[in-house]
Amino acid sequence: MSPVSRGRDAALGDIKSRIADRLRQGIAAGTYRPGDPLPSTNELAADEDAAPMTVRAAYAMLISEGLVISVPRKGFFVRETLAMTWHMNAWQDPRRLEKVPLDGWTADVEAAGFVGRQTIEVRMVTADHCIGGHTLGELLDLPAGEPVAVRGRVRFIGRPENGGTEPESIADSYYPYALIRDTAITRPESVNTAAILTELGAALHHYDDELIPRLATQAEAQQLQLPPSTAVLEIIRSGYTSEGRPVLIQHMIRPGQGSRFIYHVSYPETDER
Repeated sequence: MSPVSRGRDAALGDIKSRIADRLRQGIAAGTYRPGDPLPSTNELAADEDAAPMTVRAAYAMLISEGLVISVPRKGFFVRETLAMTWHMNAWQDPRRLEKVPLDGWTADVEAAGFVGRQTIEVRMVTADHCIGGHTLGELLDLPAGEPVAVRGRVRFIGRPENGGTEPESIADSYYPYALIRDTAITRPESVNTAAILTELGAALHHYDDELIPRLATQAEAQQLQLPPSTAVLEIIRSGYTSEGRPVLIQHMIRPGQGSRFIYHVSYPETDER
């Protein structure tokens, strides 16, 4: 690298650091409060006499530090940690889900006083696909190669005045395709999937949960906008009918901070599980 190139890169690095320091100090001083929008790339570029690329690099620094999040088509916001309490027994109780218009996640978020939004993508995999060290064939009792439908979601929550800006979880739901084909579950829209399973004669009756604390992968950290080496909680929930038939696998990745998970454990005399 030539001396000119090294000098140019050093100057750009200084500008990037200066912009990041200015924003960091504003966040620390309370000028920008949790959930507040931050100046746009063009505004900062004009104020600092810098290229938009340099401003974006400054924001990337703050995102990597966990201070800022980026919301597509909206801009940059001060990160806020929105504490949610998840009652894991009641969360997907079929009796409760009969009374909610869409899904249990939306109902819980709204009950906590927040608003939520989610991106939904429907895709196909096979029973050979692995999650958490298990194949879907093992979890759903399906033969190798059997098609499985996946509802992949990235979920966001926020305060009503700011909208859903804080990444809350990555949530993938897996269904035997032969069971749910030609239903709304295969469409990328919010639906009450528990009600649809009931209509199909596969009402959810009980669950098994597997909890795996670990560090986020690079892809997970990017989707959830987490700093490097951040802990996450991986949850694999297997849903069964009253006959013990597995009809749903939920695979969730949640940031390790900002949430509480509560379980009610009982030991009925007639239930050896």
